[in-house]
Amino acid sequence: MTEIIKNLTKYPELALLLEEAAYNGSRRQTRWPNYQFFGYFCSYWPEEFLLALGLEPLRILPPGTNSTPALLPAYCCSLARNSLQATIKKDLDDLKGVGFAHTCDTMQCLGSIWSSEYQQQVLSLVPPVNLKAPGAKDYFKEEMLALFHHLSEITNKNPASVELDQALELTNHIRKLTKKLDQMRAHLPSQLTADLLRAGQVMPREKYARALENALPVLEELRENRPTKPLILVSGAVLESNSLFEMIETLGGRVAADDICTGYRHYAEPAEETQFIKDPLEFVIQRYMEMPPCPCRHRQLDERIDYLAGLAVDRKISGAVLVIRKFCDPHAWDSVPIAKRLKDKGISTLVLELEGSAVGGQERTRLQAFLESLAENS
Repeated sequence: MTEIIKNLTKYPELALLLEEAAYNGSRRQTRWPNYQFFGYFCSYWPEEFLLALGLEPLRILPPGTNSTPALLPAYCCSLARNSLQATIKKDLDDLKGVGFAHTCDTMQCLGSIWSSEYQQQVLSLVPPVNLKAPGAKDYFKEEMLALFHHLSEITNKNPASVELDQALELTNHIRKLTKKLDQMRAHLPSQLTADLLRAGQVMPREKYARALENALPVLEELRENRPTKPLILVSGAVLESNSLFEMIETLGGRVAADDICTGYRHYAEPAEETQFIKDPLEFVIQRYMEMPPCPCRHRQLDERIDYLAGLAVDRKISGAVLVIRKFCDPHAWDSVPIAKRLKDKGISTLVLELEGSAVGGQERTRLQAFLESLAENS
């Protein structure tokens, strides 16, 4: 990482991506004045629809100020509270709208407050909880069609005349590029990979694709030949910064796989059979139904546990860090069976609660003890 940072002037594509990750979209109006952004919160929000309608998707990642706006109780997660504070301060007024894909009661409540209190278009998508339930696909298709119709009204475009093919081509290209990045991550600094993946959620997608495509050969050249640090799997919800990844790297670990909403799970490629679906809308629906499931969705009760256990074995993981944002019930409930399964497979597991995305002294102490134990047992 040090060599890359010192030579950023030699690598303008990496410099651009790291700057965008640092800004988290906060400077979009000055850096990308010719683009109209539409905010969203969840990886189940279909970026393809926004791109097809001439909008740029922007994952809302507010500053970690630990705000407590009066409209939300203090026992809501900091992501919801800080996002509401950002719109109260009018930091998001330039957005064409904001999209909520139902995940939890807090975010549903936030969507209701947002739509009733502020003059901004708010759209909701409610994906099925059980993605394999009878009728789930038919229901999800109706939800997606309704969403596409509402988005077309906002942009004054006839949905019948909008082609999804170009948007699909772009998003699929990005998924292939991020897959190459994800497969290199055991040989790259943890915080670097985290930043590069997050950058693709806060900047224009065509610019991201071009920059990452040009950066990958540079990363291939700078990568370590053999990783010498204990390899870590990190699982959790949204992380607005690379603080946790940087801390793991500083303390002697290397994140070789992640299951983070703002990490690789956001980009995971659809199953092979989905690639052959010709109808663009059907492709989009099937892709989101086949994403690696988060705690808010499932296809079978053990599928998410099996996915993470398989990922840990495939990447030769020494230990797993399960991150719970304070007051995030879905991930808190999820951590118990996942920790048990990973420990049963001989993978040491640390459950780490964070107030925001930044790691403080207490978390550092626990991470240090955890990584030292992995080094002793290796």
